[in-house]
Amino acid sequence: MKKKAYVVAITGASGSIYGFRLLEELIKHDFYVYLIISKPAFRVIRNELDMFGGSFEGLDAYNNYTGKTADAAFPASAYNRDAVYDEIKSKFNIDSKNKDGDKNNYEYLDEMFIEAKISSGSAADVKGMAVVPCSMGSLSRIANGVSGNLIERASDVMLKERKKLIICPRETPLNDIHLKNMLSLSRAGAVILPPTPAFYNRPESIDDIINFIIGKIMDAFEIENNIYKRWNPNY
Repeated sequence: MKKKAYVVAITGASGSIYGFRLLEELIKHDFYVYLIISKPAFRVIRNELDMFGGSFEGLDAYNNYTGKTADAAFPASAYNRDAVYDEIKSKFNIDSKNKDGDKNNYEYLDEMFIEAKISSGSAADVKGMAVVPCSMGSLSRIANGVSGNLIERASDVMLKERKKLIICPRETPLNDIHLKNMLSLSRAGAVILPPTPAFYNRPESIDDIINFIIGKIMDAFEIENNIYKRWNPNY
């Protein structure tokens, strides 16, 4: 039986750790994940998490994409695609392969791979998508149906197919344009879920704060979880 799948998109806003923790948690719940990382996100991740150091200039090779499949279009020799998997495994111990060695946990898709299966509403295995963190630029383009890359197109597909789209905007303070775009997305069916931590659960570590947000995203997906302390009046 084919696994149910979710899309996790990491854009160029602070808080990239949320995207990787969500990837980890969805895999733990036995879902398949399509992971997209925008070019600006690679730079943020490098600064925040000390990942993707050295030369990742080859990532620009995807601008010349003309093939039919991700592997054919973006060979590892051209833009170091395998290094993306290696970095994620090294930092978070998240493996794309299952115990039998098959790529059965998650798949990294380039943001310019517009022809990916998740660009179509016919991808029946995909149940929802989270853009976490979501930059104001990405939020604006999604809200206005630009679909200039895979993140924006996949988000558009979620909305048109009436599937769950979770937007986690990471910006403060918010101006009128930000608020208007969030309202447009909310009215179109998206869930606006800012990564704003609570303190009623008395967090004792950064992990507690991160897990609270991941748990709220999982709740929005209607996936049962117990990764954060829920409200209890006896606290």
